[in-house]
Amino acid sequence: MYQTSNHSLANSPFLSTQIESFIQRLTQQDKCFTYEFSAPASFDLEPLFDALHQAQFLNKLDAFICTDSPLGKLKHSAILASFKLQNTFKIPSITTISMRDKNTLALQSDILGMNSLDLRMILALTGDPLRLGNQPQAKGVFEGNSLLLLRIIEALNQQRDINGTALSGNSKPIYPFCVLNSYANKKENLYRKMQEKIQNGAQAIFTQPIYDLNIAQELLEWCEKINAHNDTKCALVFGFFPIFSYKTALFLHHKLPGVFVPMALLEEMQKANKQNTESQVGLEKSQTLFSNLYQLHQKFHFMSANKPHLIAKIIC
Repeated sequence: MYQTSNHSLANSPFLSTQIESFIQRLTQQDKCFTYEFSAPASFDLEPLFDALHQAQFLNKLDAFICTDSPLGKLKHSAILASFKLQNTFKIPSITTISMRDKNTLALQSDILGMNSLDLRMILALTGDPLRLGNQPQAKGVFEGNSLLLLRIIEALNQQRDINGTALSGNSKPIYPFCVLNSYANKKENLYRKMQEKIQNGAQAIFTQPIYDLNIAQELLEWCEKINAHNDTKCALVFGFFPIFSYKTALFLHHKLPGVFVPMALLEEMQKANKQNTESQVGLEKSQTLFSNLYQLHQKFHFMSANKPHLIAKIIC
């Protein structure tokens, strides 16, 4: 079993250097790869850590992104899972935090504590509605959307709370990121959301999975246009989820908000399903898609529902 080191990396100069190096790579350089770790509803993360260790692409990885109970389902704490990831793999971890489950008091408190542990990169989300999940007794907070969380981070970076009250102690920079759908029926709405997130301080935007080169090109053009009129430049990171089965293609197209899977790809995967060639066809299509997207842009966030061996087939 792949074990966490006995000594904590909190306040480690090495880790701080890794974080700053990642930010530079993300915002200033061409190539950057992140991988989504979806914390399970479990007390034990080691089985997933073992799978990651065996995936053989960690040397290509610049950071993890740890999810925060997606689809409103009970999962291991994103904050604590992020801390365990950093300690185990010595790779920076981006912690997803949603506005769904906590009010501004709890959010600020968490971020203060995270800063002392060198969890300083936050993916700000509004959060999926709880009706999608498996905790019917839970009630959503939604004191604001992801833009409010961006404003909280901006205030904390100035060593004050959301009300302007000064905070004591030595802080380190907190880096805010956001998520954006890769498709919308009304493009002007998607453009406006990108603009709002960049104008509110997002240093990077991670998209939902992209399966259409025209959409990818358009998102890049939007980001460049908005950056041209904004003091702080924002990086765009393509979401990439390889499709190896017709069932996955249907789920992404119909169940994951803001994702568009072209009809041609759906039809090809349906045909492959009937011919029992899904894995082969899915691998070929995913490799081709990645190659074409990579020619446009070299920043990617890989997702695989905790099946890292699928990503290894794409980038190794």
